[in-house]
Amino acid sequence: MNGRKESEEFQVVVFSVAGNEFAIPMTVVREIIAAAKLVPLPDMPPAMVGIINVRGSVLPVIDLKARFAMEGGPAVEYNKQRILLAELEESMVGFLVDTVTEVLRVSRQSLEYLDQIQGMNGNIVHSICKVGERLLPIVDTSKLLSNQETKQLEEAAKERGACSAI
Repeated sequence: MNGRKESEEFQVVVFSVAGNEFAIPMTVVREIIAAAKLVPLPDMPPAMVGIINVRGSVLPVIDLKARFAMEGGPAVEYNKQRILLAELEESMVGFLVDTVTEVLRVSRQSLEYLDQIQGMNGNIVHSICKVGERLLPIVDTSKLLSNQETKQLEEAAKERGACSAI
């Protein structure tokens, strides 16, 4: 493969939430794990469903069903759910999804950006990827956390640093 072809293609992780398919760029995903026991915390935003321990690191978990306001859909057994561990800025965050179905290599030419689609403007979805007959919304991970959640993560990171110094 030549360098030009590689830059025209990229990989996405395809997952489902409430029976609907979405994707995020593979470049932000560090790991996909089975849903672990979540520890809920008080005073957290509704989509932040708890924390998990991943090899000694405590990470927050965001439920994408709640974040996307897509309550309902087919019931998914907890043991089939997955957590996408993603790197956002300088933090790791877990995103709880119903299932992870595949990793796809797609062409940048298959993307339709929301600002190019009449009547749509940017929100959590960055673009739409056309894969055969499928339309996969590509999620902009930088917009998945609210300002409040980002601030709470920054404070937690500072506290982690202080705790590890003890």
